Amino acid sequence: MRRCAPGAVIAALLLCVALAPSADAAARVARPQAYLLSSAPDSLLDLRAHARSIGVVYPTYFQCAVPSGRVLGADVPAVTGYAREQQIAVMPRFNCQDGEMVHLILSEPTLRATTLARLVQLARNPDYDGLNLDLENDGASDRQALTSFVTMLAARLHALHKKLSVVVVGVSEDDPKRSTGFYDDRALAAITDSVFVLAWGAHWEGSAPGPIAPLGAASKTAAYLSSLPNARRFVLGAPMYGLDWTGSGGPAHPAHAYEFSGIVALAHAQHAVVRRDPASAELTFGYTDAEGAPHEVWSMDATAVAALLRIAHAHGLATGLWRLGEEDQRVWSSSQIAPR
Repeated sequence: MRRCAPGAVIAALLLCVALAPSADAAARVARPQAYLLSSAPDSLLDLRAHARSIGVVYPTYFQCAVPSGRVLGADVPAVTGYAREQQIAVMPRFNCQDGEMVHLILSEPTLRATTLARLVQLARNPDYDGLNLDLENDGASDRQALTSFVTMLAARLHALHKKLSVVVVGVSEDDPKRSTGFYDDRALAAITDSVFVLAWGAHWEGSAPGPIAPLGAASKTAAYLSSLPNARRFVLGAPMYGLDWTGSGGPAHPAHAYEFSGIVALAHAQHAVVRRDPASAELTFGYTDAEGAPHEVWSMDATAVAALLRIAHAHGLATGLWRLGEEDQRVWSSSQIAPR
């Protein structure tokens, strides 16, 4: 485990933990699929900077309203128009992460029909190649309802010659009794054009501190996905942010999320000793704030992202990124990203 001197934090982030070389550095790889946060100007700037390296963009245009369940949001012409000019597939996301609301969308007949109709209407936009469906935090009891909803939506989009991508949480086995059993990976891959797998979340804003995307878990997820029919429809997604927890974290002390540039600035300001965790390839450091409270920080950087993408490629899976604009820019020099 390599450590860097406290007095050279920026050098630690940019040199000491530099992007590790890959054995398949010369190989051409498929361009990754990437989310674009439509409310963040840096996300569009990032798209413009790296357009030739991106195959599909998922702009975060649409979301569910709580408690009505209505589909809210609007197209951002600057994003859609630029992506189309660059021949990047545009598949806007419909996002609903309120578990109770997701349950109602899937189970209440009128709301279900209304939501389906609205999504199909949105997909008719001639500048869209399809839609990305991101429903989260519901339970395994709605497994069949989700599969049925996706089946109906996919059929209607395919009739319009549009594609459907669906988001799932990464697992290493199918267990319908667990909350992750909400997603029937095998069935969803058979129905849709792609399945974006969140290969992170071991630790999150409301958890105890720890690595965001451990490589061991990602490897098990990739192995499981590659064993399923339609394996090439799975997209192993990598996060590109960092989290800063106070004390032991948890719901009472939720972590603060940072873009990579913010992590660099924080480490510099705190004169932190930065190290790389071998089990996740992530950067981590601790510090004590002005009030005397201890902090623990974990962050993805180019090396950590490349390690996840390498796992995807080793198992024949496509790759994805969350989100444009928050990453260590050295990601784009990785051999795991398609050459410019």
